[in-house]
Amino acid sequence: MHRVFVVVLATLALLIVWRPAVVHGHEVNPRLVTVSQATVDQVKEQATVTHVVRAGETLWGLAARYYGDGHQWPALARRNRIATAGPSPLRVGMKLTVPASPVVRGAKAAVVAAAPADSSVPSVALAKAGQGTLPSPPPAPPAGSLSAQTAGKPNATAGGVTAAARPSAKASKVAAVTAIDTGSGLAAEPADAETSRMSFQQPRGSELLVARKVQAIGLVDLDAQEASRKDSEVQTVFHRDMPDAAEAERRTRASLRPNAPAPRQAEYDAAPFVLLLSEAAKAGSLTKRVGSPVTTESGYPQRAILTDQVEVRPPTGVTYAVGQRLVAVTTTTSTDKRSMIAIPAGIVEVVRVERGKPVLAVLMRQSGRVEQGQRLLPVTGAPAPWLKAQPLQESDVRTGVRWVDPNELQPTLQSFLLLAAGSAQGVKAGDEFGLYRNGSKAEPAQESLVATVRVVRSEATGSAAVIMRQYQSDITVGLEARRLAKAP
Repeated sequence: MHRVFVVVLATLALLIVWRPAVVHGHEVNPRLVTVSQATVDQVKEQATVTHVVRAGETLWGLAARYYGDGHQWPALARRNRIATAGPSPLRVGMKLTVPASPVVRGAKAAVVAAAPADSSVPSVALAKAGQGTLPSPPPAPPAGSLSAQTAGKPNATAGGVTAAARPSAKASKVAAVTAIDTGSGLAAEPADAETSRMSFQQPRGSELLVARKVQAIGLVDLDAQEASRKDSEVQTVFHRDMPDAAEAERRTRASLRPNAPAPRQAEYDAAPFVLLLSEAAKAGSLTKRVGSPVTTESGYPQRAILTDQVEVRPPTGVTYAVGQRLVAVTTTTSTDKRSMIAIPAGIVEVVRVERGKPVLAVLMRQSGRVEQGQRLLPVTGAPAPWLKAQPLQESDVRTGVRWVDPNELQPTLQSFLLLAAGSAQGVKAGDEFGLYRNGSKAEPAQESLVATVRVVRSEATGSAAVIMRQYQSDITVGLEARRLAKAP
């Protein structure tokens, strides 16, 4: 009992000392009502703004932007009376009524606005505005090409970059050194430098040497280069000369050699010619091949082939000079007693002329059999270019076949023959003659064309020609020759 009494007294003492204060509640205004969160969202949704559709926007993206949830795209479509039956409901420039601020904000809105992960979303909600009506973008340039490296980089202005966009001096020097060291332009661009533009103003101080090396790529006057660009030229940070079709053709023609026929040197060297007896008496001779005996055991003369050295003997009273070219010929008798036919076999060039030693020559060209004892004559004349002969309405020169090679059983294409007319009658290299066979005794008027020949070498007393086309056999001496075309 004593303990209970003590506890009661202590309790009463505490109540007297610390008396609790009673707080009365404020009176509530009956006109104020409590607003729920749903009502707040509804009020927000009623506040609207106008959105102009741009290319590439979708119903899903707009619903995620203004409603905070891409799955609300049907509500957006209903509010704006958008027909969702077609493939692309949105059009570029369409005006939509959308909430002034999205209901869902923060991280949740970012997640909802992302591309839908499920496949239940209709394709109409993901159709982009302007799809199928806008021009397709150009194909991407190949990776590593100059176009890919310079895509989106404008040309540098003549005055350089502005002060706000100009990189620091340190970054400029790093970029310049990188361009010099790598050897591939600004391949390794520094992170703190603006490499889409370059300043080509005169550098100062320690940057002078580095900047001069950069200017060595060839850019001298930006204004002049900008003016020289063509419409077909690709715009890059570098000046590239890409000519149009007409300019490319003009440059190609300027770089090519003119299409003029070259002289037929080998054909001229092998063509036979008429040799007067007085000239034959003044000819030199081929003595022997170097390193071989004068006479052979078989009794046949020695023969030489290309690049062989031979000993030659000049005619009496004549001295050969180093570099002089001589033609080795074989001769046949002619119909008259004043000349013979010379058939070239090869061209030799004198390489050594020393007192007390035989004259040495090297066989440079060969068109026949070069052997010991052949006559050597100085090379005269030069081949004429093979120009197209002009056809004649009527033959102006009539002559005949004077000689055919007796070693050929049947002369044919590319065989040589001699015509009786020469430069004295106006015949020159490039003229074309027709060979005709007269009719028989029974039908003398029936003549026929046997072959056509082209003159390759014309002398005063005759002309050497080569057979170009053949229509009949038996090309022999005595056939009538008429000039059909004349060289210009």
